[in-house]
Amino acid sequence: MTPRDAQNRRTTNTRQRKKQQHLLDVKLRASTERRRRTSAIVGIVFKLIAVTVLCTGAWLGGKEALRRFVWENPDYFVREVKITTDGTLTREQILRAGEIVEGTSIFLLNISKARAGISKLAQVETAEVTRTLPNNLSVRITERRPIAWVVSRPDEDPTASPDAFMIDARGVVMKPKVKLEEYLHFPVISGYPTDNLVAGERLTLLEIQAALEVIGLTSDSTRFQARHVDVSKRYCMVVTDHSHAKITFGLEGISAQLARLHQYLARAAADHQEIRTVNLLVHRNTPVTFVNWDAAAEEPAAATKAADKPKSTLPSTRPIASAPSPRVASTQLPLALATPVPVLPKNNLLTPFKSRSVTPAPGIRKGETVKKQPFRVN
Repeated sequence: MTPRDAQNRRTTNTRQRKKQQHLLDVKLRASTERRRRTSAIVGIVFKLIAVTVLCTGAWLGGKEALRRFVWENPDYFVREVKITTDGTLTREQILRAGEIVEGTSIFLLNISKARAGISKLAQVETAEVTRTLPNNLSVRITERRPIAWVVSRPDEDPTASPDAFMIDARGVVMKPKVKLEEYLHFPVISGYPTDNLVAGERLTLLEIQAALEVIGLTSDSTRFQARHVDVSKRYCMVVTDHSHAKITFGLEGISAQLARLHQYLARAAADHQEIRTVNLLVHRNTPVTFVNWDAAAEEPAAATKAADKPKSTLPSTRPIASAPSPRVASTQLPLALATPVPVLPKNNLLTPFKSRSVTPAPGIRKGETVKKQPFRVN
């Protein structure tokens, strides 16, 4: 080998040359990948910025469009509020409770909040609020139906007392702003303290629920109607009807007690007498007192004369019976009348008992002796 050939001979072999070529390729691919990644990141950032700008512009533009064409558009302002109610609530009360203001946008009105506010009124049983585009609002209310008054004292006039409440069949008390004429003839429940009562509160006491049941069951009856219910004794209630009959009821089994009472009334009507007092707490040998038809007809007139007579200012130890309230007492007689005991003539009150003449009962001949029997209902 000549010196020239030895000088031109390569100093690396084939394997070494392949390794060097691979290292150059790796360096080239790494820089290319770095540039590609950088340009991709820059593109994503620019896209995000563009999307953000577009979304922000769309949101601001939509908000401004809604403000101009919807929220502040006079065509969508509430111009008519139609209120339908079956009670005594006034328009001002309903609008104030529901926070409904005429002239505002119909879309800004919170329907759920308005319905909840109206439902909080003590007289309201159900409330429905609907809107009709473009500018109409409808409010439909079903009010509670009171069936009786609630007072503390039996001699208290509920129509004039500021402490009197009205109550519906479920026991919810209310204080109506407007007193209808029909309220003047409602039954009265007395004996329950009304100092701490709140309108809209529901009374769940047993005596109150029993009184409401008696009033509800006798409201359409032509034989016996409860006009005054005294629950002051707590273990029972004394019910007075329009003919001043006083019936003592237990607090449970009202329907069964009324069925027994109707039997007594039917038996008494057959004898042309009228029941004055009945104690239905006693199931057997029930205590019953009676009065003749003539005496029953004279009692309302005597009560009216006593009420018209001026009261004496002198002190007296005799108890003075107050005249019954005109809402509780009535001159109308019930259809069922009774008494098995004959009534003595009034002009012979000072004669001895043996010399008094007794009017024989119907179907008994004069001079015939009658055997006394207890009053029973078969």
